[in-house]
Amino acid sequence: MPQPPLPSPEIFQHVRIIMGMVVGLSVARLLNGLVRIIQHPGQTRVYPVHIGWVLTLLLMLMHFWWWEFWLVTLHSWTFEIYLFLIIYAIILFFLSAFLFPDTISDYTGYEDFFISRRKWFFSFFALSVVFDLIDTLLNAEISRKGCTSG
Repeated sequence: MPQPPLPSPEIFQHVRIIMGMVVGLSVARLLNGLVRIIQHPGQTRVYPVHIGWVLTLLLMLMHFWWWEFWLVTLHSWTFEIYLFLIIYAIILFFLSAFLFPDTISDYTGYEDFFISRRKWFFSFFALSVVFDLIDTLLNAEISRKGCTSG
């Protein structure tokens, strides 16, 4: 039996905390990776394309976090919306992990690692684009309802 939608103020705080933890882990992974490159410049060869993707993903994460704040105006929540947002945040985390893995000792540098994992990275990137389109439609619907309900 489906559960009724929950009121926004109570559930939004819960969803925001969970999303914030996953987004925070993603940002921390990217920033730690960049700092490691600065701290140990000779340890691993830098790949400019890799750095470009790191900066792009940092911007994507900031945009995601900002855009999702507007869900505070959502009047009712369902598990499907909650699950969608958590999966979206997890996809962004996976992208962060593909850019800065735990170790790249099996590779000659970030270029070698990035090239060898490009199918995974770009598959998750494509998935993030699909989720972003759906998320944009969800937020547009929320904005439309908010503008017409007053």
